[in-house]
Order: sequence, then C-alpha cells, then structure tokens
Amino acid sequence: MTIIAQYGESDSSEPAPPVESDHGDVLCRAKELQAEVEQFAAHLCNVYRGYFQEFPQNMHISFYHDVLSEVQNLENDINSEDPFSAHRISSSNLPYLHAVWSTAKSSKNIVKLRHPVFSGPFKRRILAPGIRIKDILSQGGSEPKRNQNGRSTRIDVICDGGLLWYKVSTITNRRLLFDMAKESIYCGDSDDSDSSSDTSQDFSDVPLVKMARTLKTIAQGHQIRNTTPTICLVLPRIQEGEYVEVDKIVKFCRDMDVNVSCGDKLPVSLPLSDDLLHEMVPSPKRNITSELNIDTSVLVALTSDISHLRVTPQSWFGQSQKDHIDLEAHDPLTPQLCSLLGNHQLVCTKEAAASLARIVHTMGTVTENARAHLLLTPDDTKTREQRLEEFRALSIHASSMPSCLQLPIRVLDSDTNLDQDVYQIQSDALIQEKLNSLAQPGRSVFSSGWAKGLTTITCNVLAVKQLEKNLEELPSLDISQWPSIWAFSSSRPLVGVRKGSSEQRIRKHIGDCRATCICGLDEFKKGQVSQLAC
Repeated sequence: MTIIAQYGESDSSEPAPPVESDHGDVLCRAKELQAEVEQFAAHLCNVYRGYFQEFPQNMHISFYHDVLSEVQNLENDINSEDPFSAHRISSSNLPYLHAVWSTAKSSKNIVKLRHPVFSGPFKRRILAPGIRIKDILSQGGSEPKRNQNGRSTRIDVICDGGLLWYKVSTITNRRLLFDMAKESIYCGDSDDSDSSSDTSQDFSDVPLVKMARTLKTIAQGHQIRNTTPTICLVLPRIQEGEYVEVDKIVKFCRDMDVNVSCGDKLPVSLPLSDDLLHEMVPSPKRNITSELNIDTSVLVALTSDISHLRVTPQSWFGQSQKDHIDLEAHDPLTPQLCSLLGNHQLVCTKEAAASLARIVHTMGTVTENARAHLLLTPDDTKTREQRLEEFRALSIHASSMPSCLQLPIRVLDSDTNLDQDVYQIQSDALIQEKLNSLAQPGRSVFSSGWAKGLTTITCNVLAVKQLEKNLEELPSLDISQWPSIWAFSSSRPLVGVRKGSSEQRIRKHIGDCRATCICGLDEFKKGQVSQLAC
C-alpha cells in the first residue's frame, strides 16, 4: 500500500487562509520579530565597538533584510483589496523566519545568520567562517564570489564559534509523506502477507534527504580550527512518533551524521534579554588576559605624533603618512588603544622594545623619542602617576587616557627562551615551524604571548592572518590550544623627520638599559661618531 493511498495526494495539513481578524496578529508578530532583531543589532554594535573588523557588526544583515521585507509585504497585503492578498498572508514566510530566530536565540557564540557558503566543487578544504585565534572572527574563504552565486547554499545560523551550522526547514509531517509518495516509496506496514519481510528502502531522492546530504558534503569541504563544522537540521514542524515513515527519514538523515532536531525536542523560545544576548554574541574582549603582551606595531602607534597631535601634512611626507593622517582625523587610534590597555599589566619582549628604539632613534621626532622613553624606560625617581601625566602632556587625547594606565611597559627577561617555552606548552614541534614563518620581531612577540598564555595586542593584521592560516595546517593542534590575540584594524607610523634634516633630537635609552644597553642607543651613538670621523 502506498503512502498516497494511506494519506491522500495533497498536504492538507497546511493552514487555511486566516480570517481578516487574524491579519493584525500576524503583522504584530512580524513587527515583534523585527524589533528583536534590531535589539540584536544594537547589541552587536555595542560589543564590537572598536573591533578591528566591521563584518561582525553586520552578521545579521541578510536575515534582517528578510524580516523587513516580510513586514513590508504583510503591511501591503493587509491594506490591499486584491482577492489573493489573504492567500499571500496565509503563505507568509513568517513561520520560517520565526524558526530561524528561535534557533539563533538558543545558540551560543553566533558568527553569522543566513550566510551563503560555497557549495563546491572543492579542490581542497577551504576555511569556514568562525573563530580561530581566540575571539578573533574570520570570514574564512567560504563566501562565494559574485560569479559563484549559483554555487552557494545559505546556512541559517553559524554558531559555536563556527563549529556548528544550523539549517532550518519548515516542512511538515504530511508534506514529507507526500514527497515520499511522489518518489514511490512504500510503507513498511502494508497489509500484504509478506509485509513482515525487511525490505530495504531508498530515501535518496526525497528532497529533505537530498538537502541533508548536500549540507554534509558542503561541511566536509570546509574547515574551522582543523575540524569539519557539525551540521544540524532543524525541523520545527516535524513531530517524531506520529508516522513511522517520517521517523525512518529522520533516522536516515541522522545515519549520515547530520544532527536532526524535531519540533517536539526543540527548546522553548526565550524572551530576549541582555543575558541572552550576551550568550548569543558574547563580547570578544571577555577572554582578554589581565596581563597583555604588546607588540611593536602598538608601541609605534603609542609613540607616533600622528596618534597624539594634529599633524599638518608636509611636502616631504610619503603617501603612507598622508593616508594615516586622514584616517586619524576621523578615527583616532589612541582612545581605542588606551581604552583596551587601561587597568591591565603591560609587557613586551626585548625584541619589540629594541625594534621601537631602533625606529625612534633613526627617524623619530623629539616628542616621539620622549613618548618612547616614557613608555618603556624604568625610572625609580618617577611614580606611575607622574609618568602618566608627562605622557598625557604630549597628547591631545589626554582625557581618554585612563588613570589606571600602567606605565612603563615591562620588558620581559631577555634570557627567557621563548621558542622552547612554546614547544613545552604546546607539545608540538610543528608549531615552531609555523611561527618561524613570521618575521622578527613578530615571531618573538606572538611566541611569547602564546607561551605565557597572554593576550597579544597588535596592529599587525597581516601577521595575524598569516599565523591563522598557518595554524589551520596543523591537524594535531587542539581547539583549546589556539593563541589569544587582539588586533586593531589599523596602525600609525611615526611622523619622523625629513631625511637629511639637521633637526636636533633628544635621544634617550628606551627600555631597561641600566645594566647593559638593550635598545641599541650606545651602538647608534658609536655609529654616528664613526660617520663624523670619516
């Protein structure tokens, strides 16, 4: 006996067109959904303010546009005299949008909503969107290019830092039975005498099964922190235990290693609250360590006149200086840096300190030399408060420098064997090979922060992306072992002095040079004396 004979040829369980009195309720629920998504958007702006990439603040945009479009369509149809408007209202996409949002509200650490991912074919696994280096979101390589729109599939909710993909389908039990009937799949509970025989059923052409298989294939073509994302199919309108055939389809999908969550097992949708929002999208700053490892790019930005003064472009400035002056005018970096660094203990490697000293001694202005000295050089005759006041006096952003800013930045013990520390802590020699691909002083900076379990603060986005890509090539690297890094979207170079300028600069030791000069100033002065002698 076929499924058609048992249950009929049409999906009669679909809702009848609502009466006019229900139309206002449908629109009200749509606007409530819109309001919650807008509240979610405001939360994104708050937690990702100052983040070095803009796309996390826009993770909801695709879904929000779908919701907004649905609200507008409902408003038009409710006010329309078109006889088909009632049917369009009854066929609204609102149940699906509510199901996606309910799934999102039960998710943690969301990366994207309604996000297109490349569907293949795959020459090799590509990087999925998600968090690799701790708390840094990466777009990965999964988003299709403009000429590949036909080769993409939208994932409704990407969460758990990118490790979990949810796809929502509002298919009903009876619709699924009808799809099975169209494919001429027979019930196992026929009245025929041979019904007890175990007949193998092929569900491969059932649309729901096809979708599950496609999702599984796409997930296997992606990787996030050296693993494949887990696929979960959410079926809010499917109830297990009502029809044997439906249960068989659900089991068939699960046997493909696709997690299936049906309506009778889904969590109750909770009202939106601040606590829930922080579970859905926690602050990326939540895991920043109490002690921060500062790299050279941040030291240079904290030293630069561009970051602290209103610099007038000069004829001899390079294009990079001009671009950063323009950027600083509408997006000052010092307030962002100080906001993050305040109330934290600050350290840097001797390589980072020496690199700053070399740059400042070579080309820094008087004020840039002075700031570098205040940032790194110990002086027992000055209190932290006095040092901070002197630093504030050299900046137009004095009011944005918190009184808890810890100066000077402590230079780490030069005898520490950082490379060996990394090897011992991570227990994988291949990691060292990947770190060695970074140029100095970045290599020592990232190695030090990782080895000591510190968050490294950097403006060197390219180095972060390179490290992220390199570590994805280490299958033995556990998810919990990835380093913690916070990157700012841009850096600031020194203004410096004109090449060949006779401007007199006051140069001081930068760093703790009381025993032995580690900043290179002594060698720098010897070199100048040699040049004068020649």
